[in-house]
Amino acid sequence: MTELEGPDGGPPRTIAFANAEVQPLDFAALRDARLDQPITIPLNCRNGTLVESTVEGRVPGQVINIATTLDSPFTSCAIGLVKGGWLPSAFAVTRQNTTMLVDRNVVTQIVGRFENGRRRREQRDFLDLFADQPIRINPLLFVMEGNRRSTPTPTEAEGQMQEVAAKLRVALPKAEITVGPEHLKGALGLIKDSRASLENKQRFLCHLAPLLVSPVARANVEARWNDIIAAADLHGVPRQSITVLTALSAVAVPNGKSPAKRLLKFRNGYTEADAYNALADLRAIELFIAMLSCFPDEAIQLCTADKNLALLWVGIQASNFARVGAGFTYDMTPVDDLFPGNTGLAWKTILEGRD
Repeated sequence: MTELEGPDGGPPRTIAFANAEVQPLDFAALRDARLDQPITIPLNCRNGTLVESTVEGRVPGQVINIATTLDSPFTSCAIGLVKGGWLPSAFAVTRQNTTMLVDRNVVTQIVGRFENGRRRREQRDFLDLFADQPIRINPLLFVMEGNRRSTPTPTEAEGQMQEVAAKLRVALPKAEITVGPEHLKGALGLIKDSRASLENKQRFLCHLAPLLVSPVARANVEARWNDIIAAADLHGVPRQSITVLTALSAVAVPNGKSPAKRLLKFRNGYTEADAYNALADLRAIELFIAMLSCFPDEAIQLCTADKNLALLWVGIQASNFARVGAGFTYDMTPVDDLFPGNTGLAWKTILEGRD
């Protein structure tokens, strides 16, 4: 890291460090970021190990904390979702042995950018910093989503695992790709266990689509909320689920400007395949939460190129992940951008089971 200008106009100082805990960024930072342009972000690093520095008094091996503004030359087509917020993809893997849970659009980015660990063309994006690096990639989401806009069969899932492993190994041969018989068994188990719930949610979204395809007038918000809760109860979708929260936020934010509305992809002629696509995004967040709950000491990143998915994750402000028996618990404190005005209080009432 190099300063733009040193103290009192002197030469810029440089500092290099490793294994720092980079503090996640919040909803406002992501909402306002132009990820397709060189990104400027506040950067706070804690408990890093100094590697080298031209700063007086600093010696290698020291533990350092840094607070600065990073004025980078890089874009950030991939967003790293982490516990507590988000970071550009490369910053979200600063801890050793971080697992990158990648969605399908990031796999496409990686395959298009790299070959044999080298960039196919000159670009300046944080994702390019993974070239020739021994990162750990988990393609579970790619396998579970499939490529037919419907739940994959066991044969299709196995084919998807072989396909994604081959593509990623050609792109990034030094990366550790977590695929194998045990990973396929795990993916098939998750697909089987979530099938009934996913089908209920598909029916729920198809039920709502005609009501929510157009922006909801302020005067009709309460009525549409009642429709959402009634549909959730009808189709067996828990009121406290992220799917119901997303539908409620789609109504709460005026003029269709909620990232939740864009994630659900409502349109005229909405089909179960459309609902499946939307739910694949929401399931990514649910699986990420499950991993954070079950493996609290591991460094995990959900890497996505979908800004709306990232905004939903950062916006719900999930916290207090804990494993309880065979399940897990967590809290959500949505930001005002997802539930403006009094709708935040109304959502809490629903969450607590009070009509």
